[in-house]
Amino acid sequence: MYICSQTALLMSLFRKKKEVKPDLGTLLSELNKSLMLIVDKSLLINNFIAKVKQICAIDRVYIFLLDENTGKYKLQNSEGKAEWVLTGKDKLINWLSINEKELIISRNPAIVSYFSKEEQAMLEAMKAELIYPLKVMNHISGTIFLGRKTDDTAYMQEELDLLFLMFNQAAFAIEHASLYEMQSDRIRKMYRTDRLATLGELAAGAAHEIRNPLTAIRSTIQYLSKDFKDDPLKSEMVTELISEVERINKIVQGLLSFSRPTGLNMAEVNIEQLINQTLVLAQTKLQNQQIDIQYEYFEENTTILGDAEQLKQVFLNMILNALEAMNQNPPERPRTLIISIEKGTAINTNTRNLLISFEDTGKGIEGSEIENVFNPFFTTKEDGTGLGLAISYGVINRHEGDIEVNSIPGKGTTFIIKLPQRQ
Repeated sequence: MYICSQTALLMSLFRKKKEVKPDLGTLLSELNKSLMLIVDKSLLINNFIAKVKQICAIDRVYIFLLDENTGKYKLQNSEGKAEWVLTGKDKLINWLSINEKELIISRNPAIVSYFSKEEQAMLEAMKAELIYPLKVMNHISGTIFLGRKTDDTAYMQEELDLLFLMFNQAAFAIEHASLYEMQSDRIRKMYRTDRLATLGELAAGAAHEIRNPLTAIRSTIQYLSKDFKDDPLKSEMVTELISEVERINKIVQGLLSFSRPTGLNMAEVNIEQLINQTLVLAQTKLQNQQIDIQYEYFEENTTILGDAEQLKQVFLNMILNALEAMNQNPPERPRTLIISIEKGTAINTNTRNLLISFEDTGKGIEGSEIENVFNPFFTTKEDGTGLGLAISYGVINRHEGDIEVNSIPGKGTTFIIKLPQRQ
């Protein structure tokens, strides 16, 4: 009933105009269907932006949503620049929170001059004309920025009334999609944890059964190798056999590390220093592949309680995976690894998350594979064991943290590590 009544109101607003778009009814009907039926947040946002552009003759629409991990408002659509980020402390968000209404840039130069230089520069780069807060349950869940109309005319009141009704509907639909996404993510993590625990038990038994005969095979091959010293072909075959036995032994060692993790030696660890130490270990490979390392450290205090050696192993695995992903980049494609540290949202009154991100410009991970990256033995490498990420996940999980992965095939992958940090 609510959406039907809103549609009727939207139609009545446009009937007052001299020129009525012939496909307005279809557009509004499709918008309402998308708000009701689409639960994928990215698809919903793209659909909404497309409808706004069709209805209002504008080519610039930007939507920022609150990131629960960082407390920052981040750009959601592909248009625009990734560095466009807003926080609750920014003057623009503060003004929207207090006034809870739209801001038309050209009509309010005094208000715009109150914003910081960075915010004003961002608005200019956007060519923004209209800013509207997306409000849900008494808090600003996001903001929407509209550019100037393509015909350079001002927004009419009928258009604004129509847009504001659409924005308010979209705010609730996007919030619903975000909640659905969070719930689905929780379920996936619970399923992954249970699955890894079961696989750990199976891996422990398998490793024990494999290790004993493997030791016997290795000893026998080494004993027989004495008889083949004078035969180059047989000697080469023996060397290859020993190499394969070593590879199997490496897998068994990985299984044992995965299934029977060592205890944590907890102490104060400076994450920034630990990352620098890890980069030294990978320095030769970084130089050989001509990888450009970029740092984005937004938090001065990077000290946590953790096991330095195990965390270093996790960071090294992230870096080596990034190198592998960028190894086959074409010459014109940059090979860049961006490492960032920033403050996350609070867990409780005494603890918040510290976010450590490793973002590469590699080949990316297909959507069908993203759910499997932490599974033991899942690998896209020719000589990989598929245990690195599974072990890394276990280490972070024992630190009461979490790992998230985001990837766009053909553009790159980002691993985000969350570790609790006492305040």
